[in-house]
Amino acid sequence: MEQVNDKIHWLNQLQSVLASGQLLVSPSEMVAYESDALGYKSYKPDAVAIPANIDELTALIEEVKRINIPWVVRGAGTSLSGGPVAAQNGLVIHLSSLKSIEEVNPEDKYVVVQSGVTLKQLNRQLESYDLYYPPDPSSELACTLGGNVACNSGGSHCFRYGVTSNYVLGVEAILANGSVVRFGGPAGGRGNWKADWKRLFIGSEGTLGVFTRFWLRVVPKPEKVWTFRASFSHFGQAVEAINQLVSHHSFPSAIEFMDPRSVNMVENSPMSAGIPKDSYLILTEIDGPTLLVDSRVDSVVGLLKACGSVDVAFSDDPEKRSQLWKARKVMGGLMGQVSPNFLVQDAVIPKKHLKQALRFIYEISDAHNIRVATILHAGDGNLHPNLLFDSKKPEECDAVEQISKELMRFVIDHDGTLSGEHGIGNDKSHYTSAYFGKTGKDLQLSIAYIFNPTHRLNPLKIFPERRFGEKHIPPQTN
Repeated sequence: MEQVNDKIHWLNQLQSVLASGQLLVSPSEMVAYESDALGYKSYKPDAVAIPANIDELTALIEEVKRINIPWVVRGAGTSLSGGPVAAQNGLVIHLSSLKSIEEVNPEDKYVVVQSGVTLKQLNRQLESYDLYYPPDPSSELACTLGGNVACNSGGSHCFRYGVTSNYVLGVEAILANGSVVRFGGPAGGRGNWKADWKRLFIGSEGTLGVFTRFWLRVVPKPEKVWTFRASFSHFGQAVEAINQLVSHHSFPSAIEFMDPRSVNMVENSPMSAGIPKDSYLILTEIDGPTLLVDSRVDSVVGLLKACGSVDVAFSDDPEKRSQLWKARKVMGGLMGQVSPNFLVQDAVIPKKHLKQALRFIYEISDAHNIRVATILHAGDGNLHPNLLFDSKKPEECDAVEQISKELMRFVIDHDGTLSGEHGIGNDKSHYTSAYFGKTGKDLQLSIAYIFNPTHRLNPLKIFPERRFGEKHIPPQTN
């Protein structure tokens, strides 16, 4: 009874600082916050707070600090690594109300945005300035910039334009101790806010502080874009096309790959895009000044045909370009229709190992009787095998976990990394020790100790040792 009364007491304390916001406590209200887009793993929070503005968020965090409970920050919940979930219960703070675009500066090419602004919202606002923000994860319609910065998101066009970290000039955050800090600004690491600690915060997955606003670099929209879609009968042909595109003088902005299992899934559905079944698909784009880009079209088509494609389609018309992208864009929604659950895994492998990696993915998934369809951000070797399964069957959940474990071991052994853009969360936290080794792990945990010593903020993420209430003492050095 004492524990129940304690909870009622701290809930009343939280409610007292949410003058305009909301505090959700009933199970029916909180069910949507029990998981992210990973889906099949769920964790029940004790409450969900939705502050109405940054001032209310700051007051809320001060109160949470006094109560001493674990808490996690959440954006749109589109993440795929089990990041913004209450792994040790406690409070989920939803930043959906922090959605103001505070400034667009077309002269200096930057914007100031709050962390709950969605990627689509920002680019829609930038259209009238003929500007755009390049990082483009597949969840761009819903994902928030806070989540993008937290996971250092990439997307289809990161091969040329880079990932989120290439565009963050400054961050404002609330630390676990309640203090508000700002690192960088319109001039990046220069000016009145010279400290460049923002580099530690980008990709920290909500373990070091709560993002409130960002200063982001934006760029002019390209004058002309050409999209190319090519299918290949053999994987070796597709790999050769990828390798040649990477070093081609047209400097592609995107190089995407779909395996035959992905292509067949699309072509056997109502979302058919007219692609030859059992083929390997490559989508690539070039952009820039009209005269320059138009002059490169024939050489890209010639490259794709020389590598073995007999089905090359290409266009500079926006509507036709959208159709060329159709197969790639419908994959996510389609998997939700053909399987009760799916796990989109995420790792990066050197391109010289792509053929071996794809073969390995097929072998281990087939060995465990799990269907898999693989897509790649091929230009930078970002693997996205989609594992289809039923979470109501324990043996299939176990098989998916084992496949992920074996894949991460393969990636580590072949000089890859555990994540290209989805983050580590708690889905891949058990592989980080093998990746970093003891020295690397101690350094990582020492950074967390500086900002979040008792792991109150987003516990059990990135490293399983990050458990609320347990301190990681940095190792002594001479």
